Amino acid sequence: MNEELKALAEFFPPEKPLYAVGGCVRDELLGRKVYDVDLTSACLQEQAECFAERAGMRVSLGSKRLGTVIIKGKGSYEYTPFRVDSYPAGSGVHKPSSVRFTADIREDARRRDFTVNALYKNIKTGETVDLLGGVSDLKNRLLRAVDDPMRVLGEDGLRIMRLYRFVSVLGFDAEEGTAHAAREKSPLLYDIAPERIRVELDKLLAGEHVGAALRGLVNCGAMAVILPEFCENIGVKQNERFHKFTVDEHIIKTVEYAPEGVRLAALLHDIAKGRCVKEEGNMYRHADAGARMAEEIMTRLRYPKAEIKRVTRLVALHMTDMRGDMRESKLRRFVADNADIIDDLTSLIIADAKATCGEDMVDMDKCLRIARLRDRMKAEGIPFSVGELAVSGKDVMAFGYRGKQVGKVLEELFTLTLQGEKVNERQTLLSVLNKRKNND
Repeated sequence: MNEELKALAEFFPPEKPLYAVGGCVRDELLGRKVYDVDLTSACLQEQAECFAERAGMRVSLGSKRLGTVIIKGKGSYEYTPFRVDSYPAGSGVHKPSSVRFTADIREDARRRDFTVNALYKNIKTGETVDLLGGVSDLKNRLLRAVDDPMRVLGEDGLRIMRLYRFVSVLGFDAEEGTAHAAREKSPLLYDIAPERIRVELDKLLAGEHVGAALRGLVNCGAMAVILPEFCENIGVKQNERFHKFTVDEHIIKTVEYAPEGVRLAALLHDIAKGRCVKEEGNMYRHADAGARMAEEIMTRLRYPKAEIKRVTRLVALHMTDMRGDMRESKLRRFVADNADIIDDLTSLIIADAKATCGEDMVDMDKCLRIARLRDRMKAEGIPFSVGELAVSGKDVMAFGYRGKQVGKVLEELFTLTLQGEKVNERQTLLSVLNKRKNND
């Protein structure tokens, strides 16, 4: 740990040393980059505040009920005293109903979720304190509940999402008893606020082993709670001439092939296929139907409006020029209308293609056609909007046009330049305006 924390640790009494705890200790032992450092000890909130101030650091109150202190120096750290949490029996809610502070580190360890997250590091001595076998589970790449998994996952339904988030991020397996408890307790996710599920889902989608995590959510029943629309696609067959997998497996493989920023769109891109087959007997309209479903899902999970708009557009447009035979004039208009998402759309199209026919069978020329046209248009100086024209509304008005006519004339000029019929240069466009006026 850094020198700032070592200096802070000097103010804690020897019988109540300062510890780093949880993910930061786990990640350091795994050789992974450490981002956030959580701190703990047997000292209560007021004592920790005093020690931090004496160390020349700033403090602010996090939660009086949980005893949390935010300590800031060169870095920012969250401190919480050893405590025992109690939850309403069988509710699965994320928030403990009562909190009791304790001087016993073992009690604090048993309130946590998984053994690999219940590791402590003495800041002053550098010693790792492992009370529940977390180091062994790290070596065996296992995610094991700190205690009876039925109790641990039953206390907080969100821990099921955390379990598979760590499967995704760490590439670990869920220990058999813990996985069984996840299956038994998955209905408790109904008690969790949608925005908390969204946060965990986003973190899960960012992991290197996202496919294993998504399959785990399906197998334990959690997917039926958080994304029941996905389950409508389980086992749905596709045309074997083009697809190697059922819809659900195709979706998961698309997510695996997609870059991180496109994975939510990949998860939702074919979400409507199962429903379309059930209602219409085919999948022809799945992109449009999927965009509507994606909007409903993301609204339910409290995603920001801008992200909802971006993802639903990607879902709606992911079949564009699928055969690579769209007229270039039409494709140029498409590029201009969607220039802001072309890179993400191309990434989704490539991931979809790889998950359809296999990585080695992808026609990259088709997949890249839209992006390459965008690049060529940029190189040619083609405007992507009326606002990029070399003339303005004032120029149009100088030729006597007024009201709605101004917008109509600008749109005509934009179309001429977009299709490459006229160069986007001021004198060229003024000449067009002059000729148009003379012909009116």
